[in-house]
Order: sequence, then structure tokens, then C-alpha cells
Amino acid sequence: MKIEIRHHPGRHCASTALCNLANFHGLRWSEAACFGLGAGLGFWLIAIPAVSPSRFIHVRTADLAEQFFQRIGCPSAGRTYTDPAEGERELCRMLDKGSPVIALTDIYHLPYYRSRTRFPGHAITVWGYSGREKIFYVTDTEREEVLKVSFEQMHRARFCQGLLLDFAGKLYYAERLAEPEGMPGVFREAILANSRVMLQDADDVQGLAALARWGETITDWHELPDWQWAARFCYQVIERRGTGGGGYRLMYAEFLREAARYLPAAGAAALPAKMEEAGLAWRDLAFSLKAASERKEPDFSEAAARIARVYRLEAAYHRLALELV
Repeated sequence: MKIEIRHHPGRHCASTALCNLANFHGLRWSEAACFGLGAGLGFWLIAIPAVSPSRFIHVRTADLAEQFFQRIGCPSAGRTYTDPAEGERELCRMLDKGSPVIALTDIYHLPYYRSRTRFPGHAITVWGYSGREKIFYVTDTEREEVLKVSFEQMHRARFCQGLLLDFAGKLYYAERLAEPEGMPGVFREAILANSRVMLQDADDVQGLAALARWGETITDWHELPDWQWAARFCYQVIERRGTGGGGYRLMYAEFLREAARYLPAAGAAALPAKMEEAGLAWRDLAFSLKAASERKEPDFSEAAARIARVYRLEAAYHRLALELV
């Protein structure tokens, strides 16, 4: 069984998958709009000495899909199955109803990646399956073609345990999606929610507080045995691993341009331009980290200075957003 596939190739796995579902149900929303409606910006500073890299960052919110569906009035879209057999049956049952499904996976087990690195929580869109051949038909981010994943490969990809987030057995499905009433208010709340999270100072693990701590402590990374890989991985997280460049900030600037059509104050205050400036600063930081990873001796002084600039730009944007929007 296979649904008519309407894949919209994108930059980030989750926002691409959300865009696929939205457009399948008749909502002509861009990937950037889906990312922004899910309040997608984030920052996490993570230290796990037992893994490599032992220090790394994440620059997206952890609950993008949950916030997206909650905000558009479909809070029950997320389902989690602890039993793999039940999870497979439910995935097929949802597809039998004629709507695509988002599944969270680890790319290590997806055959078309041929990856030697674990990367849990990767979202793909599942469009159908063949019970006879025991394969699922999926689409994935920027790839334009329809891909085949065997039942066994999907089982391993969906039910392996994540390093940080327990995504095993997670699906997102809706029989129907409709545009909520009062879209200006929906855009407004998404922007406010994202800036509130970034400015909260409850701890220094996430948000701008964590970003500030990273700037203060990155010069100590020269003591890490894996300092080169830590620097290289952070570069990839910001610029390469499905962010659209600039740690998702450039895509978020696109969202703000769309939001400005509903919220003129956002455009008048140049919020999109301010976020784009922050995104370009993130890009500069990424390439500074890339250069650091290629040195024979560790030196993170330039990266520390660029983190400080990113912090200033982001803090100024989020404070202004809360005042104006």
C-alpha cells in the first residue's frame, strides 16, 4: 500500500517532514514556516565524557514537532510505542488510512546513509509499505527520490535507544490537519515562546545562559583528548547537519519574513534582518571551529570571541522580540 507521494525536499529532517504532512493535508506552508511554528530555535551545551565527542552542542529545540502540532490544534499527533511489534502494526495501520506518518529513526540503521555514526532522532516521512516485499517507502529531507527501507531496517532504526533523547517508537500522525483560526496570533505565540525559552535562566544547560557558559569555557577544551573531534562536530552541528546553515537561524529568518505579513510590527522592527545577522554570525563561528579542528595545537580563542558576538546578537534579538511581538 502506498499513498500518493508529495515530498517537499528541504534542509532539516523534522521541518521537512512537518512540511510534507502539512502540504499533504492542503496547508501550503513552507519548511521555514513549519520550523518557526514549532519554535525551533534552541541551544544546548552537553558534556558526556564517556562518548566521543565528549563535549558538543545542539542548536535546535528538543520538542519541535510537539510544539508544532500543539500550536496548530492537533496535540494528539505524537504516539509512542514501547513494543516493536505493536509499533510496526500501528505504523502500517496508520498508512492504511491514507495519510503519511513521521517516524523518528537513527540514521545508522537507514540503508541509504551507510553511516558509521549514530545519529538518533532523525525524522523521515513514511508514505506506504509492501507487505509482500516487507519494505516501507519513505522520503528524507533533501533527497528527491522515494527510498526503500526493509521492515527489519525500520525496526532497528526506530527502536534503538538514543544517546540523549528516548525517541524509540515515536510516530507523528494526523488523519486531518486544518489551518487554525487567527493565524496572526499563532505566529505571535510561536515567536514569543521561542524567545522566552532562549532567555530563561533556570540553568546553564540550555538557552542563552548555556551559550554564555560555552563562551566562557571553550578555551578549556584544549585539555580534552578529543578536542579536534569536538570542534569539528560542533562545526557540523551548526553548519552541516541539516540546519540550512547558521545553526537554523537563517531558516528562522525566513520564517520571520513570512510572519511579518501577519505581524507588521515584526517587520517594522527588522526582526528578520536581525535574525539573519545572528545566523551569519553563527556561520562565522562554525568556520572558526572548523579551522580550530584542523590545527595541530588547540586554540579556541577565536571561537570564544565569535561565541561572544553570537550571544550579543541573539540576546538583542530575543529581548526585542518579547517587547514588540
